[in-house]
Amino acid sequence: MMQTAQRGRAAIEIPPALVFTTAVTCGVLAALALQLYLSSIGYHVVNVSEAALSAKALGPWWALAGLSCVASGATAAALSRLPLPWRRFRLLRWIAGAALVFGLAHLGHVAAAPEGVAPGSLLAASLGALVVATLMAMLGASLTVRR
Repeated sequence: MMQTAQRGRAAIEIPPALVFTTAVTCGVLAALALQLYLSSIGYHVVNVSEAALSAKALGPWWALAGLSCVASGATAAALSRLPLPWRRFRLLRWIAGAALVFGLAHLGHVAAAPEGVAPGSLLAASLGALVVATLMAMLGASLTVRR
């Protein structure tokens, strides 16, 4: 009797504004994680002033913009098309969430500021990358959210 009552529930509709906000947040967080990873392997967003047309200078900017757009688009598409409640794979979601937290903690410990760069210029470049990632996340979410 209990199972038939749960199966008969209607899907819960998520408001498009909530889907958009969640997707933009996921896109920006993915871009921040990528920025930490890239800085840990030597690709910093502050390198733009050195050689404006080199792959080492512009590669992180393109990667941050692309990942934020794709991550927010995928999140918006999933949230606007898959009905709630999501009861399946609950344990798998918890394991994936824990792995994500531990991975981000590891990236945060590994990343360090480049040598010889003023803290103000590093802050300005990081904030600029955050603005670019936010704009691209908004674009990706607005293109894929179902209205």
